[in-house]
Amino acid sequence: MPPTRRILVVDDNDALRENIAEALELEGYPVEAVASGSLALAALARDPLPDVVLIDMMMPGMSGGELVATLRRDPRLAPLKVVLVSGVAPAPARALLPVDAVLGKPFGVADLLEVVARLLPAPPSAATP
Repeated sequence: MPPTRRILVVDDNDALRENIAEALELEGYPVEAVASGSLALAALARDPLPDVVLIDMMMPGMSGGELVATLRRDPRLAPLKVVLVSGVAPAPARALLPVDAVLGKPFGVADLLEVVARLLPAPPSAATP
């Protein structure tokens, strides 16, 4: 079975979460977007797992760092590719947390797509028949 290349977006900012999801969907990635760490864990309890999880660092309740730590402790979820989305400088954020990439705010669509492309093979184009 080919990889799903599904992406989970976790961000408490409605507009940013929707913009990220839309940009990824336009590139052909199936996306699920949730507003909190607890909703992310609920989504991750279902199969199939996403191939990449984009996590906002600063969220109320469970922070992005706490969510990353929870994922890395769970043998089922630990292998997931994780991108931390943060206003903190990328090098210090990546050094502090076991993530595959850091996307520094502010970022553009090209930055988002470049990070995802580094972690995943390109999906079939949504425009391809």
